[in-house]
Amino acid sequence: MDENTVNRTKAAINALIDIEQLWIENTPDYNLSTQELVVLKKRLERAMENISKIYEENKAKMTAAEEEIKKMHEGKRRK
Repeated sequence: MDENTVNRTKAAINALIDIEQLWIENTPDYNLSTQELVVLKKRLERAMENISKIYEENKAKMTAAEEEIKKMHEGKRRK
């Protein structure tokens, strides 16, 4: 993975941590204020954008890795 992927992963994780913190702060009723809803929306958008980019930019590599693992398992089954 390249540096952009690592940075996007960190940004997505940080956005999800921010989202979790919003939920923790609003336990037990989870009734977010208008301002908190705006923050939630921005953090969700940030996480989704980064995750989509990570997925799309690395889809071919991940698919190739899956195929390689499938072939390894098939080879073990034949022995």
